[in-house]
Amino acid sequence: MNFDRGGATDISSGDSQTLASLYQLVSEDIAALREFLHGEFASTEPFVNELLEHLSRFQGKQVRPACLFLSGRCFGEIGNDHIKCAAVVELIHTATLVHDDLLDAAQIRRRVETIHSRYGDRAAILLGDIIYARGFVISTEVENAARLLANCTMEICIGEMMQVGNAGNLQLLEEQYFEIIHRKTAILYGLSCRLGAMLAGATEDQAAAMEQFGNQLGVAFQIIDDSLDVFGDQETVGKSLGTDLANGKMTLPLIRLRDGLDVEQRESLLKLLEGHREMDRTEFHHEVVRWLDEFEILDEVRERAQQVVANALKSLHVAAPRCEARDQFEQLARFVIERER
Repeated sequence: MNFDRGGATDISSGDSQTLASLYQLVSEDIAALREFLHGEFASTEPFVNELLEHLSRFQGKQVRPACLFLSGRCFGEIGNDHIKCAAVVELIHTATLVHDDLLDAAQIRRRVETIHSRYGDRAAILLGDIIYARGFVISTEVENAARLLANCTMEICIGEMMQVGNAGNLQLLEEQYFEIIHRKTAILYGLSCRLGAMLAGATEDQAAAMEQFGNQLGVAFQIIDDSLDVFGDQETVGKSLGTDLANGKMTLPLIRLRDGLDVEQRESLLKLLEGHREMDRTEFHHEVVRWLDEFEILDEVRERAQQVVANALKSLHVAAPRCEARDQFEQLARFVIERER
């Protein structure tokens, strides 16, 4: 996998300057991570290598590895085990993207064709499996890490299964939504923060509090991600939008809208959602956005994300001593809810 060997400033997007500033303290750690990943996939079977080269163009914000490194720096120095665990975290995340894009029938990821749209469904499934397998091999090289990472991956897959199983369930409860996003997204943020702290010598209480911080940060990240899927600009976000609506997923914006309507309005909304496959996708999207705008749901959802981040910061302050890494964590938490992609 030909990961760019540059520092964090190579991240491309309208948010790149903000991220470069936030990652300044761990820029050398992220550069070392990229070098490590480049070496892990430097030589392989030609067709697999072609897919990995294409996949390397998906490289995104790398928030999870950054969380692992910042968490480590809150309690000590970064070592080789941090680099290896950050690699596994990034590989797990990358594999889930490959499979998620297939499940969602997404055509674009970070302004690049998704694996399944270019190479087919079978190639996407097998490539994701290869990446998972490589990550698990690396995880065995770090004491006490393999079980944590394997269990985390299982939970992510269960979360995805829960989401697939609830596709079209227009009565999905808000608490069910939060359980799904905890498993499919937040848990990897939480484990990243736990591993970073644990490997730097933090106590169990500190590592647990850092994990709680990461879990909450991941929840906020997914809330905003779900909002961007509805309200975002595809050119800015850099991936296929409206996939949740098209696949019948009830995310927080739709749940909050549904639960805030009177009986007659709710019936009209559910009728619209039930009949979405009979409508032009763009027309359907515009009609849903009109409903959400009319009832100011975006502001309500962002406020919920801000509440989650506020709770996350309380966990961070309990766990970590005041230091530059903790300060950057605070800024990263605010970026998560202010980002445009």
